[in-house]
Amino acid sequence: MNNETRAAVDSRAAAHSRSTFRVAAYAAATWATVFSLVHLYWLFGGRFGLPSGLSIRGNTPLLVIDILAVPLCALAAALALALHLDWGARLPARLLTAGLLGVAALLLLHAAPSIPDWAALAAGTRTSTDLDAMSKFSTLLYEPFFMAGGLLFALASLGRRATRPDGRHHDGNRIGLDGVRKR
Repeated sequence: MNNETRAAVDSRAAAHSRSTFRVAAYAAATWATVFSLVHLYWLFGGRFGLPSGLSIRGNTPLLVIDILAVPLCALAAALALALHLDWGARLPARLLTAGLLGVAALLLLHAAPSIPDWAALAAGTRTSTDLDAMSKFSTLLYEPFFMAGGLLFALASLGRRATRPDGRHHDGNRIGLDGVRKR
């Protein structure tokens, strides 16, 4: 394979990689926005998606969590968008990466305790009828949503090293086809 062919293949692979990370970043931002809106809905008294009889307003710890979740989800969405929008290039790369990895870790750690339940359900040693209403809500809806968000933010954070559409790395340097940073 000559140098021109290798450069073309590398260029296509890099573009595909950037596209994957861009999709993950926008999906993570969408996830966080949807979750923020769900928490806002619950904060204003909505009950759809909650176990029967549960109200956020009637439960002080859940109310506090909801109040905190709305702006935190909005911040998480902004972090994901910062990866691929021009204004994001002004953020320190390490801070952006730390924020994205922090969001991913928090979401994955939140979902981790449900993994044994998922495994038992998948293995057939438990059925959904073995779960009470709150456990069903948590195991079948809420925690998988957290897991999906954590995986999206983790994948998006990997794209931080990808170049922006203007050919610059997020630290402001250009990346050549050879993968070397140039000022």
